[in-house]
Amino acid sequence: MVAYRASCGSDPILEETPMKSITRLVIAVMALVFALATLCPAQDVKPTDLGKASAFNGKRIEMKNKGEVAYLLSFPAGKEFEATTDGPKNTDVHLFVYDSTGAEVAKDDSPGPKCSVKVTPAVDGQYKFVITNGGGANMVTFKVKVAK
Repeated sequence: MVAYRASCGSDPILEETPMKSITRLVIAVMALVFALATLCPAQDVKPTDLGKASAFNGKRIEMKNKGEVAYLLSFPAGKEFEATTDGPKNTDVHLFVYDSTGAEVAKDDSPGPKCSVKVTPAVDGQYKFVITNGGGANMVTFKVKVAK
């Protein structure tokens, strides 16, 4: 007599393969999202318009860890400006400057809270300043001086 064994379930090896594929896909997508968020510059922050740079008297910004802010200032052509940041705590503050086309024209991504960049605008226009902070909360001072 031959014994016949019927199996009600399916083969566990065949079920495991699709599950591994789905898991790998989810991990790959999560890694891609993390990489894009980490590598892309801070261009998506909605900037606050602070008006003319010549009338700007500086701003104190309470920044959270991994926080970022963006500001717009208008500058005349041919007059160099210097933008700076500073803070009492030794967090990692970065300063990026973009022209009206969105092109990066200056940056200071050195370690620490102090940043300084100088730019001489070729034409009258608005510049976007993006300030990021990492390594803990900090009270950051943002200043801009326009040459006379």
